Amino acid sequence: MSAILDALKQHYGFDHFRPGQESLVQAAIDGQDALGILPTGSGKTLCYQLPTLMLGGTTIVIEPLLALMEDQVKRLQAMGEKHVIALTSQLQPSDFRFVLAHLNGYRFVFMAPEMLARQDVIAQLQQMPLTLAVVDEAHCISQWGPDFRPAYLKLGDQLAKLNVRATMALTATAPKVVQDDIKRGLHLNQPQESIASVNRPNVFMGLEQVDSQADKMTRLIELLTQIAGPKIIYFDSKQKAEQVTELIAAKTSLSVAYYHAGLDAHTRDLIYRRFMQDQLEVICATSAFGMGIDKPDVRLVVHLYVPESLEAYSQAIGRAGRDGEASAAVLLIGPGDYQRAAQFSQGLPDAKLIETIYRHPAAYQNMEDPQIQLIEAYIASGFNQDQVKAQLRDRLSEKTASFQAMATLLNTQGCLRQALLAHFDSPLVAHTAQCCGELTQDVISRLAPAKPVLAAAVLPWQTIFTTIFKHSLAEKSN
Repeated sequence: MSAILDALKQHYGFDHFRPGQESLVQAAIDGQDALGILPTGSGKTLCYQLPTLMLGGTTIVIEPLLALMEDQVKRLQAMGEKHVIALTSQLQPSDFRFVLAHLNGYRFVFMAPEMLARQDVIAQLQQMPLTLAVVDEAHCISQWGPDFRPAYLKLGDQLAKLNVRATMALTATAPKVVQDDIKRGLHLNQPQESIASVNRPNVFMGLEQVDSQADKMTRLIELLTQIAGPKIIYFDSKQKAEQVTELIAAKTSLSVAYYHAGLDAHTRDLIYRRFMQDQLEVICATSAFGMGIDKPDVRLVVHLYVPESLEAYSQAIGRAGRDGEASAAVLLIGPGDYQRAAQFSQGLPDAKLIETIYRHPAAYQNMEDPQIQLIEAYIASGFNQDQVKAQLRDRLSEKTASFQAMATLLNTQGCLRQALLAHFDSPLVAHTAQCCGELTQDVISRLAPAKPVLAAAVLPWQTIFTTIFKHSLAEKSN
């Protein structure tokens, strides 16, 4: 048995790697850059955890969301790893300074890309030999970077300042053009590539046209009451998520809640925990309830709008059936949905707005308008006016092309799954009755049964506060 198989057995109890893992682990051990495009649930985190445990030293992991960092910290702690921390702005200033001063005492350090823009963080990391630099959800470089996280566009330059043995980029979904963006953006040097198919054969790909928005709600209620198990409904606005939550509560006996970025962090955390603990059957969410949602038994994912890209669509439907059991995703399309999505695909600042804000950036700080916030984020990340214009001009072309690809898929007369796989250059599979199309009663009858739903009792305020404070104290004790 090889050394890495011995280590796999010792640390995880597994005798064999899952497809795609071993070559990424070996690359990290050899000090070679790597790119892993592995489907959700395939064990991407093991690809950087195992080589770090074998080699020692410190690995930094770049995550887009605080929830993802917290989740990975807890999982590592559950494995018995004590030298792990999330270096975030949530830490008290004194705690942050202490952690930063003792950073070389941690084996795994999680942070957002914006954290690497801080001079004190870069200065501390430059003094340390780093085992690995890992960029999780690496597709954000291509999509979130231009759209609202410009720090992603500087990530390769920032990592180049550090003493890193190798860089590993990981994501679940990335077509060839996004893979190229990742390799270029992170300055990956002849990376070892492990590219898996995006196909989720256990997830039925449903697509249904409805005649009106009222019919859409009627069909939604039918599906929610006919399909057992946890369910996620996606919306393109916070207001719609809240409105449909009220409708479901009024029309059914299902336990339901909405989740979006407008809620405070503690409320989102409590809703997330109730869903994960089977106290909620339905979540009405915007894309804020996205990456890192690792509930294995979600049986239905519904889109009530046209997603902005096939990448976003594939990521979302991949949240169904992570346990490998038969599950379904369905997109309900009504009048005006295409036009609304097409308008959203053009939603980036124009040259005039960029010029206006660059003339007086301080006057526009702390405004709620997302386009203004995006330009301010570019300014904070050190981009000049011409660079921003070029970035957003290119991104607008990409978003238009992405929407056209999504529209083409949804208007295909053939197999939806084959069209999706072709977009991602994945091997095609044969069409079957359990593949895609209308979510019929026959398809529904074949979906996996659900676990009993626990009573969604309202927690007393003392319990809620205890949960919050325990969570905060656990973070500080890492």
